[in-house]
Amino acid sequence: MKDKKYFLSTILAVELGVLMMAAVIIRTFVPAWILPKAEVSNFVLVSLIAVFINHYVAKETKPCYLSAAVFSAVSFGLLPLAAGYIPIEQAFWCGCTGGVIFTLVTVLFSSFKDRLSTGPTKKMAPLLSALGIYLASLGFMGIF
Repeated sequence: MKDKKYFLSTILAVELGVLMMAAVIIRTFVPAWILPKAEVSNFVLVSLIAVFINHYVAKETKPCYLSAAVFSAVSFGLLPLAAGYIPIEQAFWCGCTGGVIFTLVTVLFSSFKDRLSTGPTKKMAPLLSALGIYLASLGFMGIF
């Protein structure tokens, strides 16, 4: 595994697959549980987990943002649809929104991490970047 350029999209697809499989199992065996909605803050959280894992597994590789946008749009659109998490009418909206959010989170995380890794908070840079982006997304959800 010499070139990890497309590893970020693979991590996202695996993570979404595991989450959707868990949603199917929960909906099957514990139907009284209320699952979280497909909204912007949850998309940001899923994207941040994938980017955070990618930071530690694929060190010093620059992701391809075009392929990240395309593969994340497909992943966010088709995997929840296949799991029955969203209806077919929302699949296009979910895919487009997830693709844009994932690409934006990837760019912001890389930028924040590079800026913070030059100072005394070098080891905490990825965690602080992810926390800042997630808190900003929660603030963004409070506006609408």
